[in-house]
Amino acid sequence: IAPDLPGFGGSPRQPTPSIEGMAKIVAGLLDQLNVTQPAIVAGVSMGGYVAFEFIRQFPQRVKALGLFSTRAAADSPEASAGRMKLIDKIRIQGLDVLMTATLPKLVGRTTAASKPALMAEVEQMIRAASPDGVIDALRAMAERRDSQPLLPGIRCPVLIIAGEEDALIPAQESRAMAQAIPGARLEIIPQAGHLVNLEQPEAFQRLVASWIERVS
Repeated sequence: IAPDLPGFGGSPRQPTPSIEGMAKIVAGLLDQLNVTQPAIVAGVSMGGYVAFEFIRQFPQRVKALGLFSTRAAADSPEASAGRMKLIDKIRIQGLDVLMTATLPKLVGRTTAASKPALMAEVEQMIRAASPDGVIDALRAMAERRDSQPLLPGIRCPVLIIAGEEDALIPAQESRAMAQAIPGARLEIIPQAGHLVNLEQPEAFQRLVASWIERVS
């Protein structure tokens, strides 16, 4: 089940954008689909923030947790201010500003140098997004809660995957997160940056599939 988060795809925007609201929407989607048993919940990047918020609000609904290219800490004041400045630029310049501000950081140096087709695909994905949806997501991420206090109390199986070349969330943060979660499994994928699932899809899928088989 791949949730269509608010402001993206065909989903309406939230009246007040928040990661907390996104988690409630995911829970509502599971209700609509009659998924009553605990589920394996996983997210990439912002999806990881939603996964943290989901287990905070609905711990009984989580069978296992996948945290991919994400962090538990809230934004620093500097990072939050940077997102707000980016919001202002998007309002004036549109999504083209993301091409220079964000795209170079989304992939690792190996991908940038050797996979032009993927670079074009990621650029197309950015351009296809709704400016309002991107603005809402930036605001929600800037204002999200700190999930670090949750880590020691997580008791379900946890898989953490990071790209070795991630410039947005260094792999060291994933190592620290894995150390803070009892029994967490950590995998660092070489020659991949933040979009680890797209940059090294075979390695990523292999790790996730084997993990799902074990925890199911």
